[in-house]
Amino acid sequence: MAHTRTRLSLVEYGSPVDLSREIGAAIGVDRTKANSLLIEAGNRAASNLGLKYNPISVDAIGARAIDFAGLIRLAPALELEVAPKFLGLDDADATWREDFFFLSTLSRHGRLLATERLSASGGAPRDLSTLVARSITSMYEARKRRPLRSYRRVREADFFIDGDPDPVDLIFPSPDGFEQEVIRFDRRNGWNADIVAAAKGLLPEVSDPSAAGSLVRLIEDLSPQSGPANRRKSLPARHRAWKPLHELSIDVLGGLGLNYKQGQAHAPGYLVSTWRVWEDLLTVAARLGFGRSAVVPQKGFTLGTRVKSTTGAVRNVTVVPDCVIEAEGARPRLLLDAKYKGHIEKGQLRISEADMYEALAFSRATGCNLVVLAYPAQLGDVPLPVGACTEFEKVQVDAVKIVGIQIETRHISRTGALKAFAGNLASSIAEIIR
Repeated sequence: MAHTRTRLSLVEYGSPVDLSREIGAAIGVDRTKANSLLIEAGNRAASNLGLKYNPISVDAIGARAIDFAGLIRLAPALELEVAPKFLGLDDADATWREDFFFLSTLSRHGRLLATERLSASGGAPRDLSTLVARSITSMYEARKRRPLRSYRRVREADFFIDGDPDPVDLIFPSPDGFEQEVIRFDRRNGWNADIVAAAKGLLPEVSDPSAAGSLVRLIEDLSPQSGPANRRKSLPARHRAWKPLHELSIDVLGGLGLNYKQGQAHAPGYLVSTWRVWEDLLTVAARLGFGRSAVVPQKGFTLGTRVKSTTGAVRNVTVVPDCVIEAEGARPRLLLDAKYKGHIEKGQLRISEADMYEALAFSRATGCNLVVLAYPAQLGDVPLPVGACTEFEKVQVDAVKIVGIQIETRHISRTGALKAFAGNLASSIAEIIR
């Protein structure tokens, strides 16, 4: 049975919120203890994401979160959710949670493309565990017709000889039959054990009856299994379609990105670096919009050289734009670079000097005269169509044109929305070129 929990919320880069008061009211601790819970949670987030600073700041005004989003347990019955700045936080429209999980899973595992998405049946659930359960069970249903089988050597007792019995056992069989060593080709293996263990771990956390029922069916279908193997060993090539599901199961067994231990309690959480999610989304969208062969992601280009004065050693200075989009037909070769913050200063939309100088370096190194800088859209009261691009500034430096656009991302978890996002991005860039 799912436990009743209190959920506190922040928006990444949003105004400070007095969470210490809310924590105190929820679990009966003083402000000092409440502040320490927030700081400890931030330290765990920093460790998980490889940050060199605490992304949760706490002062007299309140708590604020930067550079990450997700769900983290503050105490056994208390959770903190941080919504990414490009999705916002709207309790009247909880779709943002499905959007966030869709994007973070796309970024971490690359599986939720146009044909695979979280089910929205029964409304958008508030708890992350239900979203994870839906993802696991939907992926299992799509793959179970080609089971994940492997060979294993076992000892069995049977009066029907199917393996290699000991000669002595042929003369003196046990009450259960002849002891023999048999090679089985079935679904009992470490990979399926991880999937079953993940489903069992999620089941007590899931509040949605249909999601819980799907987990039970999965468990019954794949049982019996031995204990989870937490296998990092690669799946056989014939079973590569199962890799995304197995990797997500390993994430569940690892606490979905973060562990909170209260005695032996194992609390799921899910944290991501938001700039990485944004960068991965644009890379996937560019490949869908322009074609995989036209997009070259994360390739290094030499900008110049660096000479060490004391030794004379020479090293290349390399820059790495997010995407080079190769020329095709009337479309020239261009650069698409994901930018997550820095375009809104003092209430004005503008390309920051740092982003402009970096774009000029990219242009010089690659020989591309068109650089498109793509930022998440400022959130209005009413979402624009998903993928809608708004051009907010151009910078011309000799032959180089730098264009800043912001893109609407809300509701991207809806059916066909990723395809629409990619199409709108491609058509907007086509308009810029004209």
